[in-house]
Parts: sequence; structure tokens; C-alpha cells
Amino acid sequence: MADTAAPHRSENAAQQVLNGTHPVMQDTKADIKGLANSAQYKKVDENGQPLSHFHSVFYDMFTWKFPKATGICFFSAVATILAFHYVNVLRYVFKAGYMLFAAAAAVELAGKPFGAKGVVSSMRPKRYWTVPRNVVDTVFDQVHDLLNFFVLEFQRILFVENIATTIAAFLTTFFGYFLIKYIPYWVLLLLTTTTAFTAPLIYLQNKQLIDEQLHRANVLINEKLKTGRNMTEKYAKDALTAAQATTADLSQKVQGYTARKSPEPAKPVASALDREFPEVPAGDLKKRTGIPEKHDPATDPILA
Repeated sequence: MADTAAPHRSENAAQQVLNGTHPVMQDTKADIKGLANSAQYKKVDENGQPLSHFHSVFYDMFTWKFPKATGICFFSAVATILAFHYVNVLRYVFKAGYMLFAAAAAVELAGKPFGAKGVVSSMRPKRYWTVPRNVVDTVFDQVHDLLNFFVLEFQRILFVENIATTIAAFLTTFFGYFLIKYIPYWVLLLLTTTTAFTAPLIYLQNKQLIDEQLHRANVLINEKLKTGRNMTEKYAKDALTAAQATTADLSQKVQGYTARKSPEPAKPVASALDREFPEVPAGDLKKRTGIPEKHDPATDPILA
């Protein structure tokens, strides 16, 4: 019974795959549809800045909201990078082109000698297929929204709307600057793609543990910054006090040195004329010298 049930189940599974009703295929279609529906929602940030629908698409894709759709995008991106590196895609494009045109020309010319109408020319449509205008407008609208997405994200990172995002951008560009010197471009692109798809998944699966470590690191950094700020203030205060004391000491020394070196008032110096002709003494010369006066009888009065 078991041997007959296994082929029956495999046959049913194969039939479901062909019919597109297999549960895995149904889940994959639902995820792809859900990711596509994300493009219909345009968000507005906390400052009232309207965001493009690519913000919703990339957020849902990189956070693995729709796992199967995100997995398909991830493996498609990796396969494209590897294909362009290991396979000369442009060469094969030219090869497919010349083979297609050669086959069309050969089939067309093969029926000409027998008077038959060309096989390829008989398949020519009455009106050639053209690209509708609305398709071009839709493509340009998508390109315009995608360009605005990168411009807005660059400004939000540059003006530090989220400090963690800015730090992550710094680390990415910093390591990319050094890694590009030693590894090829395709390896760097592959590494960037893998990180972009796997880092959010690792964070979501270990969110509680990572948040605790980040909180602990934040507390430690704040404590170190506070300690450094206090030490800086203390050193600045001590340096200011020492500078004031040194300034006062220097000011006192300068004042003392200036007082010692100031010139004394000059004493009057006798001139040569004063030394040669001394001052004439005032009063009676004889009294001053102590010489007795001589009596002159002629000066005596006559007595009658």
C-alpha cells in the first residue's frame, strides 16, 4: 500500500506543478503579489515629506516580509552578478543576433530558386509591433520614482534623520573605499548584495539580543562621554586658575622691575661761572671777617 501511495502522491505533485496549484507555488505567487502590491502605497515621513512607492517595496523586500518573493529577488541578483562575470553576456547577445538573422535569411533564400514565396516574408505581420505610449510613460514614471528614492534617501542619511543609518552608511563607504583596492568590482557588488539581503534578516531573527547589546553600548558610550566631559571641565578649570595665578605673578614682577629701573630726579650742578665767581656775601664785610676797624681822627667831630 505504501509503495503504491508514493507514486500516486508524486504524480499528484507533478500534476499540481503543471497546473500551478502546488501549495509552494501558490505561496510563492501570493508573496510576489503581496510585494507587487506594496508599490501601490506611498508613505509620508514624520516631517511630511512624501516618499516614493519604492520605499515601501524595498522595505518589505529587505525585511523579508514576503520571504519567497525576497528569496527569488536575492538569488536572481546573485545569479545575474555571477552570470555577467563568468559569462560574456554581450558576446552571446551578438551571437544570438547573427544566428537569428542568418537563419531568417537562409530560410527566405531557400525557397526563391523554386519560385516559392519566402517562408519568413509570408509570416510578416500586416502591422509591425510598436511600443505603446502608456508603456513608455509607465517606464519613465518608474525611473523617475526610483531616482527620487535614491535622492531622498541620500539626503535623509546626510542630514542624520536616523543616526544609526548614517553610521551604517559611513561604515559601508569606509570599508568599501579600502576593499575596492584589493578585491574586484564584481566581488564587492556581490558582497554588498549579500549584506543588503542578509543583514536585516539576521537582525529580525535576533532583534531582542541585538537591541539589548546596542542599549548596553549606548549606556556605556554615554557614561564615557560624561566622564570625559567632567574631566575636560576639571582640567579646563585648573588650567584657567593656573593661568590667572601666573598672570598675576608676572604682573607683580613687571611692576617691581619697573619701579627699580625708574630714573631719580637729577641734582642741580653748579656751573663753571658759579665756581669761578662765588656769591658776594651780604652785610658788613669786616664784621663777617672779624677784622677791627681803624680809627680815623679826621672823622672825629670838632669840639668848640
